[in-house]
Amino acid sequence: MIPEFNHSHVLPPFLGSDPRAVAQTSPFAVSMRELVERFCHQAGRRPLLIGLLKYRAELASLGFVRGFQWIDGSFAEDVEASQNRAPNDIDLVTFAHSPTELTSAEIATLLNAHPHLFQPEQAKAAFGCDAYIVPLDKSPELLVKRTAYYFSLFSHRRGDHVWKGLLQVPLKSDDVHAWELLQNTEPGDRDVASA
Repeated sequence: MIPEFNHSHVLPPFLGSDPRAVAQTSPFAVSMRELVERFCHQAGRRPLLIGLLKYRAELASLGFVRGFQWIDGSFAEDVEASQNRAPNDIDLVTFAHSPTELTSAEIATLLNAHPHLFQPEQAKAAFGCDAYIVPLDKSPELLVKRTAYYFSLFSHRRGDHVWKGLLQVPLKSDDVHAWELLQNTEPGDRDVASA
């Protein structure tokens, strides 16, 4: 479930009164269908959802199907209310295992052959996703370092450093149903904060 935005127009960093309750803390686990259902009613968010679904489909077509993504940035805030605008992009970190059937050299070739997926500037131009990749099959020390970096970056709003939550979507999710929902739903005036 995606929590409602709080009084600061962000997702809360935790639910309830105790931030130590792990099941109630950010990142909040959601499916792609839940993400689309929550945000597809705002016209300015629809192209970003389309871009995200296309990005995920291309990753899957290359064999990146084990892992998850963190979703944040203005997309995970109520910028319509706080700044009277739509989100500019979706900040996205993909934590993924490499395709198991490929060697390290083949993976390097694959990454170089698809810069629109693996170079943040190109991913943003192609999909509206400010996208970064964290390999899950590297050293634990590197994984901890990169996770800590992205969590500290994503868990605070740029500018005023308000503590906020983020969303986590598995790479293997209900994307087909999310596409169907997006195609069969028209933008409307539904409040972005309602779940």
